[in-house]
Amino acid sequence: MHSATETRALVRALSARSVGATLKIRGYGIVFNSPSAPLGNPPFIEQISPAAWSPENDATDVLCTFDHDTGNYLGRRSSGTLRLGADQTGIWFECDLPDTAAGRDVFALVQRGDIPGCSFTFRAEDDEWSKAPNGTPLRTVTRMRVVELGPVLNPAYPDTSVAVRSMRTAGPIPAISATEKSDAMNDNYPPRMAGIVTDDDAKRSRDEIKLFGRSLSETRDADWIDAEGTAYAPEVLSAAGKGSRLIERVSSFPFKRQRGYVPIAPRVTAVLQPRNEAATFIQNEVTAPDFQAVKVSAMVSIDKDTLSDVPPTETATNTALAAAVGQRMDYVLINGGTDGDVTVTGMIADGHTTTVTAIDFDSLADAIARIEDSGGQATAVVGRPSDIAGIKKKVDGTKLDKIPELISIPDLADGTVGIPAGTVLVADLSSVAVALRKNLEIFKTEAAPEAFERDRVFIAGRSRISSVTLADTARVQVLKVGA
Repeated sequence: MHSATETRALVRALSARSVGATLKIRGYGIVFNSPSAPLGNPPFIEQISPAAWSPENDATDVLCTFDHDTGNYLGRRSSGTLRLGADQTGIWFECDLPDTAAGRDVFALVQRGDIPGCSFTFRAEDDEWSKAPNGTPLRTVTRMRVVELGPVLNPAYPDTSVAVRSMRTAGPIPAISATEKSDAMNDNYPPRMAGIVTDDDAKRSRDEIKLFGRSLSETRDADWIDAEGTAYAPEVLSAAGKGSRLIERVSSFPFKRQRGYVPIAPRVTAVLQPRNEAATFIQNEVTAPDFQAVKVSAMVSIDKDTLSDVPPTETATNTALAAAVGQRMDYVLINGGTDGDVTVTGMIADGHTTTVTAIDFDSLADAIARIEDSGGQATAVVGRPSDIAGIKKKVDGTKLDKIPELISIPDLADGTVGIPAGTVLVADLSSVAVALRKNLEIFKTEAAPEAFERDRVFIAGRSRISSVTLADTARVQVLKVGA
């Protein structure tokens, strides 16, 4: 695992165009499976996996700058001036340039062909190592988070000093001898790379095995305990794009118990105050509905030898549990659910439902208008991957930027349908409030008969989520295709 920030460059043509008074540039910030020039010392080659990062599945606010200089700010994702997408080639971006000296200069330089490419800054969260045909170590980044990208003057020369600082955490890269003793791991990875186990690293103590920040020796066989170092749960449950795609976008309120309150901000009307006259206001009450939360949990089993001998199993376990709980959170947010004791409602039940003949631009535009009539702002269109793909096919490309962010909700690993086919939510997600337990909970057991017989450890993760509470039911528009 890597947490250092790294920078990479790409020589690939940019385009510039003017749309009315707005200057725009467009290009690829990242190209998939494209080997880099040698990086680091000793050298290694790097490529980015297509699965490493998807802007559709990650709400991270990405900056666009010129030459990595925030003084030459060009746009950002959260304001809508930077748009990102992925195709078979890589991650493309389009940026509306500001009417500033930097914006005008970049536009002119791209038009003239003086800026030949882009560079991007990222934090690698997982990678795999193999060997290039010439024997050079090959790093494939398999999971990362992009934080900044944009045009640069010299993309042919990556910022190798950053890369070197990141790689040194893994120790020196040794020469790979043709006569080196081979096993299944050495055939694929140069020894001593980060995350790769050698005999010197094997047989860790239980205090060295960390599960969501807790050592295995701390966890209890018959009770749940709070995970440590996980910050606030939404970030953990998003699991680097593999888990929840909604929880970081809605308004969530942390709580520690099973019951609590969610404060709802009312829509208040202001008045002009006449001079020397008594004030008259329309009073709007701040309400705080009480709630009960359902428990959402997942469990994995791990061979004890693997857990104690192979450090990457911690990452695999943490990611799998957080992703599973996060995906089920999305299911509850959309569909509601019950844990047998408590039943909660979701956006489909609480939103405003409209039957449409097709989910096309007109039906989406009408739903957006209804949200705006209520005082909200549509921030997302949520649906099954097939329905989201259908929208992309039906809506003219010139109109796609008039539609909020498209979010695909896949089915769960057990086949549970994440969102019904033919149903799409157009929502102001900031007006969707839920209570979420502040910490993820974990527990493990080795005492169960099946654990003893199979030499296994069973580890579970759990969080709690309340019913959806809407500031206004019109802020979630449910479009269902019907006769």
